[in-house]
Amino acid sequence: MNLSSAKIWWEQLNSREQRLVQVMGTAIAIFLLYSVVWQPLNTKLIAAEKTLSNRQTLLTWVDENTARYQNIRSNNQGKKTTGSLSSIVNRSATQHQLTISRMQPQGNNLQVWLDSTPFTQLLYWLEHLANDEGLQVQAIDLAKGDKPGEVRVRRLQLIKQ
Repeated sequence: MNLSSAKIWWEQLNSREQRLVQVMGTAIAIFLLYSVVWQPLNTKLIAAEKTLSNRQTLLTWVDENTARYQNIRSNNQGKKTTGSLSSIVNRSATQHQLTISRMQPQGNNLQVWLDSTPFTQLLYWLEHLANDEGLQVQAIDLAKGDKPGEVRVRRLQLIKQ
């Protein structure tokens, strides 16, 4: 349909039909504007606000826990462990109900092996070693344990800080 045939078609319509076509054209234009421009922008704005909120919550959590970590670390800086590295590890493993299958001193380091042990119990023990005993994990090699929720420590290398 070219411009001249559209003009002829328009002139053949009576005034009531012309108004109806104008109203429908306006309604279609508004619908297209909403569905092509407004709605996608609004959806992206809502998603961006949600992402911002989530990141602000994460930042607050990180700030709170960073302060807590630094406080614990500064409180433990002056602590010195008593006894040899192997005696500290043996004593604390017994306290945390862990069974060490093998230990091997290597200079200032100590390598430890544990059979299948609950993963959460291992984490509590490692946290105790770092925070209360002043030891640092240099390397750890874990494998799946015998039961669900358990791991085998194939190699744990510890050093005094």
